[in-house]
Amino acid sequence: MESETPILQPTKVLSSRSVALYTLIVGGVIIGSRYHPKLQFIVRAFLSLVCLLFFSAYGSILAVIFTILGRRDEINWATARSYVAVAAPLVGITFKVENEHYMDNRPVIFVCNHQAAIDMMILGRIFPKSCVVVGKSELKYVPLLGSFMHLSGAIFLDRANHGNAVKTFSEAVKDIKKRNVSVWIFPEGTRGHLQEANLLPFKKGAFHLAVQAQIPIVPVVVSNYSDIYDSKRKIFRGGELKIKVLPPIPTAGLDQENREHIDELTTRTRQIMLDTLKSITSSPLENGHTKEK
Repeated sequence: MESETPILQPTKVLSSRSVALYTLIVGGVIIGSRYHPKLQFIVRAFLSLVCLLFFSAYGSILAVIFTILGRRDEINWATARSYVAVAAPLVGITFKVENEHYMDNRPVIFVCNHQAAIDMMILGRIFPKSCVVVGKSELKYVPLLGSFMHLSGAIFLDRANHGNAVKTFSEAVKDIKKRNVSVWIFPEGTRGHLQEANLLPFKKGAFHLAVQAQIPIVPVVVSNYSDIYDSKRKIFRGGELKIKVLPPIPTAGLDQENREHIDELTTRTRQIMLDTLKSITSSPLENGHTKEK
């Protein structure tokens, strides 16, 4: 009896060929993106989004585990460090941090300039232990990210309802004192998307909160990175981000009912941050980039 000749299964051959073709296409896109700015933007923006969604889900799982272990105050820190360790190298972002020891102060109100989507990576690199974020109430409805923020103790602020905002801050003060945690706020209230070293006007919520809780303000200033990332101009070159943490600004003795105290604290903090922003921001030519319009 003659032995039967084995028959190749086309599906397996096709599958291996498909994988090889897919790998070739993806590899070509990634390599090509190094030389084509628009393609580079698309690829790196996609990678950033994938990492953000993945680590939002990862953070939600971590939040449950850390809560059970009694380590809820480390949820944001652990998730942030994991996120930036993966995401930053993928898109070519590096960091230079100055005066990081000021991040060890607690409890304080951290205030940071708000530029664009890359701010998430800045949070990943610098975010301290025992700290929560303040975000607009709409963020709680963002899939995965909203769940993670809720589980990690984020403070959601309803800008449209002043009464609710005041109540939220009052509850935040109690939480700060009870848990000995710090709070991270972007006082500009929205992303600036500015192409020069400047700041939007500051909202006063962070300063009311600091005075009400009688805790210091620690400014965190990030160099303008519009030559590295700019969604409007479809730029995502990657590069070094400079972060400078400034000495704590005391609020002891200030009266939250005194408008002049709050106004002066807000103006002084913004000016200090603006001066620092201008001093640490390199020109595009210094970074080896040409200024695009």
